[in-house]
Amino acid sequence: MSGNEERQQSEFNMAVSYLGRLNNLFYLCDEASMQLNINQWMHSLMAIFRELSTEMTDQEIKELNEAFKRINNDVQTYNQQQNKGNLSGVQPELYEAIHGIELKIRGVLKKSGLQMRMQQDARASLE
Repeated sequence: MSGNEERQQSEFNMAVSYLGRLNNLFYLCDEASMQLNINQWMHSLMAIFRELSTEMTDQEIKELNEAFKRINNDVQTYNQQQNKGNLSGVQPELYEAIHGIELKIRGVLKKSGLQMRMQQDARASLE
């Protein structure tokens, strides 16, 4: 198949399972952030990033890759300190950096139409 030919499309798709995976991953992010589990929070966000990468522009992918790289050393340092028992809590800068990544990812989710719009009248969503 050459690069210009289109693939035959399946009559089946993975939309429901895809949304289920995203929902699960966002649940894990929420739980990890509330428990200050930095490692799980970061890995959950990285998994969401992979899932949503097909919905992102090249610029969004580049920005998020750079953001993950910038805080990777801080997360590794945090994990080392935690393993040694030398930790009194999560540094606010690290928490805010991870929080910022999550907000960017959630923005992609919304711009891509993967997040349901809020209805003024709940009955309208049943129609």
